[in-house]
Amino acid sequence: MSVVNQTAARAGARAIPPLHTVVDRRIWTFVALIGFLGWLVMKEITLPSGLMAACAGLGLLGLFMVSVQRPELSLYVLVAYLPFSRLLVGDFGTEAYAFNLTNILTLWVLSAYVLRCMSQGRQPFQSAPMSRLVLAFCALSGFSLLQGGFAYGSWYFWHYLTPLKQWLTPIFFYFLALWVVRDRKVLKTVVVLMMVAVTVVALMAIRDYLNNSGSSLEKSRVGGIAEQPNTLGAFFVYYMFLFAGFFLTYRKKFKVWGLLVPFLLCFRGIMVTFSRGAYFGFAAGGLGACWHRNKALFVVAAALLWFAVMNPWMLPKGIRYRMGQTVVSHGSDNAPGDAPIEDTLEASAGNRVRIWRATIEMIKDHPWWGVGYGAFPAYIGVYTGGHFEAVDAHNTYLLLAAELGIPILVVFCVVILVAWYHTRRLYLGTHDFAMKAITLGFLAGLEGLIVVNMFGSRMDDQAVSSYFWILCGLIMRGVLIEREEMLGAWGARRGARA
Repeated sequence: MSVVNQTAARAGARAIPPLHTVVDRRIWTFVALIGFLGWLVMKEITLPSGLMAACAGLGLLGLFMVSVQRPELSLYVLVAYLPFSRLLVGDFGTEAYAFNLTNILTLWVLSAYVLRCMSQGRQPFQSAPMSRLVLAFCALSGFSLLQGGFAYGSWYFWHYLTPLKQWLTPIFFYFLALWVVRDRKVLKTVVVLMMVAVTVVALMAIRDYLNNSGSSLEKSRVGGIAEQPNTLGAFFVYYMFLFAGFFLTYRKKFKVWGLLVPFLLCFRGIMVTFSRGAYFGFAAGGLGACWHRNKALFVVAAALLWFAVMNPWMLPKGIRYRMGQTVVSHGSDNAPGDAPIEDTLEASAGNRVRIWRATIEMIKDHPWWGVGYGAFPAYIGVYTGGHFEAVDAHNTYLLLAAELGIPILVVFCVVILVAWYHTRRLYLGTHDFAMKAITLGFLAGLEGLIVVNMFGSRMDDQAVSSYFWILCGLIMRGVLIEREEMLGAWGARRGARA
């Protein structure tokens, strides 16, 4: 291809094609489903269990029948449902073990996909660059549970088997997305459905805040789909930069400016959580997006952020108020600045510092396999002199090392770094500008995720973390698609020369 043709092709790729040519034409059905699920949550509607079971049974049967031919349809339903899975459990009133809508839909997607592959005579399970690392992380987590069973007794194994399974379920979605998604159109459809769901969650959070007449900060904070404000703030940080990715990639196209609306809705969603960790994560993600897109843009963004920090009146009132609560003193009158840092912070922030220090001591005593999955709350009191009982570590990295051991923490960090590395390579190498926008948004969200999890355990909620693992699977599928197309083009050129 000549230089002129390459330039024309790239210019055409940057143009915004009609939506129906980019995503699955049936996407509107699943957009409506997201809206319906959000409406059910907001209205707190509870259907009779018998009616719900009958409707769900017929719906799932029909979904399975059509998904045998198009397995991605079940994946779309799963993606639409996951953010609401905590509030709409879907156990149909049975409360049976592992019988819920998440597991049913997961089984539906996997079964339909495997049957489709068998009918076509192709291998259903395909590996990708980070698949073995993800498997290693899951295997080491399972081994930690077994070791805890030997150390504490069989009661421990059976007591924490279900929580561990719930924690690992979102990670399985990585493989589900990697296997089921086979082309660019399905990949982009899944991402668009995620963006719609994130927008709906933001609208729900803002509505909850407007309807909330809390008399204090804690009562005013919105927990939303996560039922916990800090975790909801993390949700927005992880996924809101998908909108920024498209805006920064197609910023010269006027109609893409409309994506600033859901982006700002998500930012408002962060504000109503009053989560300081989410503030820091948003700053990291925003700077990361600017850095990857344009270094000059990064310099401008960093300068604006520094100026806003130095001049707090520029910050939104809620952020200014929340951050202003953090530091309550600067040491004693006799020796200013000599007080321990936790004594200069307000209660919540100061207690986190104390818990972090105790957690580090716990890790020193149990460096290899930790104290066991779920055992951190039982041990933390010993390391804090009884001041903190049954609390969270408020730091994903410290919690992993304390409960599962330093080796598992290292594997987890390598998974994150490998995901970042391949996303960055795909962003720089692809000529598909929609894919470039997706990878840019995921890169920024990933960098925000790294920061957010320094201030809390924000990877253990299925409604919040599932999309992260699905996006990892989509990125790996994007890498494989690009690789296959490159090899195909190379083979075609070689054949032409022959």
